[in-house]
Amino acid sequence: MRKWLYRLLQCSWGLPQTLAGALLYLRYRRSPHEALGGAVHTRWPRGDGLSLGMFIFTPESGGDWDGRMVWHEYGHTFQSLMLGPLYLLVIGIPSAVWCLCFQDYRRKNHVPYAAFYTERWADLLGARRQGRRHADEPTGDSAGGR
Repeated sequence: MRKWLYRLLQCSWGLPQTLAGALLYLRYRRSPHEALGGAVHTRWPRGDGLSLGMFIFTPESGGDWDGRMVWHEYGHTFQSLMLGPLYLLVIGIPSAVWCLCFQDYRRKNHVPYAAFYTERWADLLGARRQGRRHADEPTGDSAGGR
């Protein structure tokens, strides 16, 4: 997908989450940023990842699954493109609840983070954008998808 079309769709069809992501980007404007396709990737001083529209946030050091979180979060940006204004209801809120409220459940029951539909789908989309068929396929580099 061309960058200009990706950004146009994120700023129109995906406006609610892109606007929230832009506000968060401004909050972390002094953090390191880079382009990833049409997205803006920010390394923030937190240990978790987040994707809002065309804005991706991953840890500035450690906790990044050896670079795999970037591709996972990039996968969420394509969910935003597909679902538009429904993204926050279908992906954002359920994903946040899975991440924040089910940590003990996942640990005690050995349930992988990607077992939840929002995360498994983001992994798949990120892997495809990276040129892999599925999330578990090796990449041959250190920035692989989860």
